[in-house]
Amino acid sequence: LQACQPVAKDSSPQVLWQTDSLMLTVAPGNILVETPLLLSMQSAEPISVISGELQGVSMYMGRIPLQWQQVEGGWQSTFLLGACSDPNMRWQLALLLQYADGRQIRQQIEFQSSWR
Repeated sequence: LQACQPVAKDSSPQVLWQTDSLMLTVAPGNILVETPLLLSMQSAEPISVISGELQGVSMYMGRIPLQWQQVEGGWQSTFLLGACSDPNMRWQLALLLQYADGRQIRQQIEFQSSWR
């Protein structure tokens, strides 16, 4: 009877970028299109501003600006990725982090989404 049970969804996060003092994750980690996704940034040092956007790498899908909110323990942004003809679309996340002391970090991170 196990075949009659719905497939359990894996909502565990995937680490997209990590340094000694930063960690960026996306949940759920399987990064499905047309599903709400949550980016979370934790930092050992206080970040005053995060900005960023997503762009398709496999094909042009426009630019998706990210709206970041400061939460206890870090920053978060919720977004959706559109579906296209590529079942394993590659995306690029462009981030700009500004620390409380004025330092800035720019980072580009590629990841892949899927239909399933």
